[in-house]
Amino acid sequence: MTDILLPQNLSQHDYMRFRDLVIERTGLEIGLRRRVTLVNGVLEGAVHTRCENLEQYFTLLKSTQTEDSLWDDLICKLTVGETYFFRNPSHIEALRAHILPDLISRHRKDKRLRIWSAGCSTGEEPYTLAIMLRRMVSDIDDWNVLILATDINRESLKKAQAGHYRKWSFRQSHLAIKNIFFKPSGDTFEILPSVREMVTFAYLNLAEGSYPSLVTNTNAMDLILCRNVIIYLPKSVTAAITSRFYQSLSSGGWLVVGASETNHKYYQQFVTRNIGAATFYQKDSAIPTTLPGDDLKNAAALPKKSKKPAPLPPTPIMPSVLLPPVTPVVPPSRSPAPEEPPQTSPHQAPTPAEIYQAGLDLYAQGQFEEATGQYMAAIETDPNMVMAYHQMARIRANQGRLEEAQSWCQLALDRAPELLEAHYTLALIFIEENIPDQAIRQFKKVLYLDPNYILAHFGLGNLYQKNDQPEKASRHFAWAIRLAGRMTPEQVVPGSDVLTADQLINMINTTRRFNSG
Repeated sequence: MTDILLPQNLSQHDYMRFRDLVIERTGLEIGLRRRVTLVNGVLEGAVHTRCENLEQYFTLLKSTQTEDSLWDDLICKLTVGETYFFRNPSHIEALRAHILPDLISRHRKDKRLRIWSAGCSTGEEPYTLAIMLRRMVSDIDDWNVLILATDINRESLKKAQAGHYRKWSFRQSHLAIKNIFFKPSGDTFEILPSVREMVTFAYLNLAEGSYPSLVTNTNAMDLILCRNVIIYLPKSVTAAITSRFYQSLSSGGWLVVGASETNHKYYQQFVTRNIGAATFYQKDSAIPTTLPGDDLKNAAALPKKSKKPAPLPPTPIMPSVLLPPVTPVVPPSRSPAPEEPPQTSPHQAPTPAEIYQAGLDLYAQGQFEEATGQYMAAIETDPNMVMAYHQMARIRANQGRLEEAQSWCQLALDRAPELLEAHYTLALIFIEENIPDQAIRQFKKVLYLDPNYILAHFGLGNLYQKNDQPEKASRHFAWAIRLAGRMTPEQVVPGSDVLTADQLINMINTTRRFNSG
């Protein structure tokens, strides 16, 4: 075979188009300092794929999904970051002394914590959080703890899941940490299963809009850490990510970013808090948070007063519950022509269906509390508006208020036992409550009602994968891919809010490769 001849550098034209493609797909900013990294990555990628020229390699990248293994090597070279256990002492101390105790206190009754390490690299950060929780909470094994760890670099995720680390990863850790939570394994130290099992690793591209979502388990987070990630992203991508993080957090939840990433114009939705030498961001909350040494930066950082929504029943108990008066949104309508004056009141009350649709529109804009008011108004007007009950369940589940969500689902099913959307939402609630058998039962009910409900196949595939039943997982994943393949790539999968058919297919293929590799 003739040797493949490639240039030893990129022309300005080639550099710009490869750079623009990387930014478009990953959101990664490629500045002057990282030009050499990108050039080397492109040239090595072209050789590795045995492309005859750069044009062929560019076409190959452009025609291939970002989640495909073809992109892995290039992404790996562009996202290699330095990390180690207990990194950034000011952050660790604030987490240990203030933020985690605040969350533990709030959840002492329900014993449920949800933490997301976004951009987890090789796993030191999420494992650090797991170790901290094991040291701080004596009955942690009785808690329902999710530590979700995501990254765009699949090679880093594989290393993280393996849990083997060299001495250099412990350079900021006390010797006791290594001795208690790790065991020697050749020339490395392997993390103990009790810690590793607390962390769930998953591929996720922050530049894409697949979160927050019950489907990707990125909803109702108590704490999100995204340190030294957005520093590499363009301003527009950073703004979109921080906005989605805000929606992903529960009321009173915390966001932790890198010390060099605290540009307050990106976090105007949050309350800015100084704890010691570090700056943190908290989602505005009615829940009181008392932090020793906490100082609001300035009066401008204080949340603006807003009209309180009408009080809602904390948990719906029975269909005849008395609902508070809610002022419905009147959908816009065309003004009558001058020659046809209205024969009835110019402010005719909207129908329950119109009120419900107004709620859907508000929900799609992320205005969940405003949407809640409309759903409640629709129910007040028509107690048999079953989809309004279900939408209430979805909102409460997204907010992490699982008991309320389950009650709303039950109210919907009391009126419409075959409402498959309510059965599906119940399945997701059972997953979050760590009751997989009940979740499987609900997913099967959905497929009994509609064998082609894509997300139920996807959910069963994930549950069977976790339960070491690869044949069943593979069967349901194959069905999900087949059904999603009948949709247009950009079409949103029914029931997912934001997940497109193309994204779902890529998620399944990524899950398969990740768990087989």
